[in-house]
Amino acid sequence: MERDRVREAFRDRGYAAPISLFGARECASLLDALRNAPEAPPEWHKGCAASSPAYYAVATDPRVLDLVTAVLGDDVLLWGASLVLRRPGQAHPWHTDIESASATAECASLWIGLEGTSAESSLAVVPCSHRFGVPLQQAASEDASTRAAALDADVARWAQRFDPRAGVVSLELRDGEAVLFDGRIWHGSLNRRREVARYALLLQFATPRTPIRMPRPARFEWPFETLEVPRPPCLVVSGSDAHGVNRVVAGPAGRGVPVLRSCIHAVPLPLDREAARGWKPHPLFRGATPNLKSIGCHVSVLEPGREPHPPHTHAEEEILLVLDGEAMLVLAEHGDARDPALEPIAPGTFSYYPAGFAHTIRNVSESPVTYMMFKWRAESRRAARPRPAERVCFSRCDSDLRQRADGFATRAVFDGETTLLRRLHAHVSRLEPGGGYAPHADAHDVAIVVLAGSIETGGERVAANGVAFFAAGQLHGVRNPGDEAAIYLVFEFHGAKQPGTVAAASRPGARRLAGRAGALLRSLWRSFGP
Repeated sequence: MERDRVREAFRDRGYAAPISLFGARECASLLDALRNAPEAPPEWHKGCAASSPAYYAVATDPRVLDLVTAVLGDDVLLWGASLVLRRPGQAHPWHTDIESASATAECASLWIGLEGTSAESSLAVVPCSHRFGVPLQQAASEDASTRAAALDADVARWAQRFDPRAGVVSLELRDGEAVLFDGRIWHGSLNRRREVARYALLLQFATPRTPIRMPRPARFEWPFETLEVPRPPCLVVSGSDAHGVNRVVAGPAGRGVPVLRSCIHAVPLPLDREAARGWKPHPLFRGATPNLKSIGCHVSVLEPGREPHPPHTHAEEEILLVLDGEAMLVLAEHGDARDPALEPIAPGTFSYYPAGFAHTIRNVSESPVTYMMFKWRAESRRAARPRPAERVCFSRCDSDLRQRADGFATRAVFDGETTLLRRLHAHVSRLEPGGGYAPHADAHDVAIVVLAGSIETGGERVAANGVAFFAAGQLHGVRNPGDEAAIYLVFEFHGAKQPGTVAAASRPGARRLAGRAGALLRSLWRSFGP
């Protein structure tokens, strides 16, 4: 669902569903990670994200935050994260979550089916019950009943006291699909499947001005009782918290950096612009990997005549790849911005920036320029002297890619040691329709940017300008499911330290490519280098 549709359904009915979030492989990988995650803090069984990078990573996934910020705004706290198991025949009684039951609470819960999810095991809800102003437990108490004894017919009858049209709706969700619901809504579940357990991930969010308090143990019926202390650990996952009514803690990955695994992002052009500011970034992903302290990727749109910032330096290394439009790289060697070098760039051009090298980009055309940035931090290999940005150009024309009988061709465009990486490698590939290679795992991080056509990787189809990222050890392959050749660029980020060996099948030509990389790079430098 688009943000507007999710927002409208959430406000009107109190929930939005079904929302497709994860593919089958992602569900399996995520469930495995959550099952093996560190336990929640002892004082709060829903606090898994405070102790587990796996929970924190999925809660800060851009796909998740895009949904949550659509209904709560830019400032968001994560106060609950838990893996919910329902065995065959097991029920979760009808209820309203006590932590978010206040009539003034601004809360949203995201329930994601991971395994065994179907119409027989999903959630049931009462649409519009977030407007009743009365939690289900109170309605049950007023009828001399309890939530534990409530049947669907009872719930429907209680709801009709507030809205004659109200009733119970069973959601038909599948693995990888989610429901985003208001924290005040009436809901419950029963796994009617005879032999299949159901696993779901529950993420619970609130605005920073909403107080979140723990229920008194074993007090789940009306009237509610909550504890002022201890307060549940909350994490800022979007924007900031300027209210101070909750206990905010740092993320589990160190300075709030989540663990980054596989992610795939479409980049449909043209992207939104900000004419007044002159530059609009669109964040895609950010996190830590086995190789890197952090790596992030964003796509930016730069207005004519503008720069995103003056020439600057930083401790991270970067790659800039132009997706659309023409501009100038402003390269101030050794940090001197008084007389910078200017290098023209066009679609299909990328530039590597060493750490500590002054640079920016300037749009000297009459049209916007869209470019992708990769930015990473790692353990420094050596105290290297900053060097000019290496610029490697290649054309979208594939005439110089030698086609093989298996429909696959590749050419190295960059290969070398950097200040922070043992090796930074890039190659451009052409893949004919129906061609591809089997899933494999690398001991380094990989980013794939599609330049033309489309590929299928990680269980998803990636069109032109889209990017797929796979952290070290993550299985990934590539296939061309379309009817035209696919051209794509691959970046390999080899960490400063040699990671553990990963058993993996080599992609076609990998050994030959590595053996020829140095000669190819020297040839490219003679042809295109600055």
